[in-house]
Amino acid sequence: MAKDSRHHAHTVCRAVAKSRKKTRAAATAELWSMSDEDVEATLVEASRLRAQAEALELRLVAEADRRHAGERAGATDTASWWAHRTRQERRVAKGRARLAESLDRHEPTSAALVEGAISVDHARVITSCVDWLPDDLEDPTVPARAEQHLLAEAAHLDPKTLAVLAKHVLTVVAPEIGEARDADALEREEREARASAWLTMCADGKGSVRGKFSIPELHGAMLHKLLLAHAAPKHQAATRTEDPAAEDEQVERRPSPERMGDAFCELLEHLPTDQLPKLGGLNATVVVTIDLESLVGGLAPGVLDDGGVISAATARRLACEAGLIPAVLGTRSELLDLGRKTRLFSGAQRRGLNLAQPACTADGCDWPAHLCHAHHDHPWSRGGTTDLANARNLCPRHHARIHDPAYETTHLPDGKVAFHRRT
Repeated sequence: MAKDSRHHAHTVCRAVAKSRKKTRAAATAELWSMSDEDVEATLVEASRLRAQAEALELRLVAEADRRHAGERAGATDTASWWAHRTRQERRVAKGRARLAESLDRHEPTSAALVEGAISVDHARVITSCVDWLPDDLEDPTVPARAEQHLLAEAAHLDPKTLAVLAKHVLTVVAPEIGEARDADALEREEREARASAWLTMCADGKGSVRGKFSIPELHGAMLHKLLLAHAAPKHQAATRTEDPAAEDEQVERRPSPERMGDAFCELLEHLPTDQLPKLGGLNATVVVTIDLESLVGGLAPGVLDDGGVISAATARRLACEAGLIPAVLGTRSELLDLGRKTRLFSGAQRRGLNLAQPACTADGCDWPAHLCHAHHDHPWSRGGTTDLANARNLCPRHHARIHDPAYETTHLPDGKVAFHRRT
């Protein structure tokens, strides 16, 4: 707590100390005696007070940085020192420090924040927009006019809506050049978003897969609409019933994260597999292996083509809507021939091959079967047949290598093939 409330202390020190003392007293006071109007009006004023306190905080951060507070304390920078002293996340402290530095260059936005007229989030949107304006503008007054326009709009827009408007601010304040430049900026943003799209998934070892992704805004909107189509309450929330118990079961109006997750699973289960891109010669399809006894009512789990397992109940549920392709096994569980004599392996043969050889058969390679090519051990051009006895899965790298005269192969007892460079 600021300890200097003495008369000879700096105005800021006294103001912070007294404000903390008075705010602490107000925060612990009983509120029941306040009128409804007082509660509503004071809530709005408290929000403005928070903006003013944050404005002071940001000004102090900028001043501390100018005085190299972090360096004097032996920290990497002022933001890191500040994060450590106040137990903030470093990324949050660094973001606020960047905003503090930017506000030093944008006096109108800083003044609005000091007055409590805008929030810190509004200020971040405005300063970021103005800072990103092109440097080669012929009219030097455009940045100032853009800032004033965004400040005016911030009076009745939330930060998210203001950020959307900020993308087209040049079209408003400088229409003679803004439309073309905004279009170029939007196209560049879309290209960069598509180029930097990513997705990660990882099994948690408890039957679930967790992941994150970053995709362009367009594709995010498409995914959101698809999920809403599956998760929407279908007007059930608006339906009235005479049964009190049924009333309690009414579906919520806004889908929860859990309902959206369930909708995502439903979407994946109902993708039209015949319209998906080919993967390893087949439509991208998950293959589940399960014996007939479990399929008709047993308990043995089904095995996915990547080695994962699912319950027999789930396999039976999927079988109600999926295509069933029987794989006939011999007495020693070897897969019998499923295909016909053609040069290219059929889809049925590829499925059978993937079941028998779940990974690339090159020694030491672990590429999964669905990413492999089906290779004729005895080439078709030399009389080789297109059946499973003459087929092996090879990843693209080893498939190219097996046709490369610079390499020779050795067939190993376990069915693998080893590659050796010719000398």
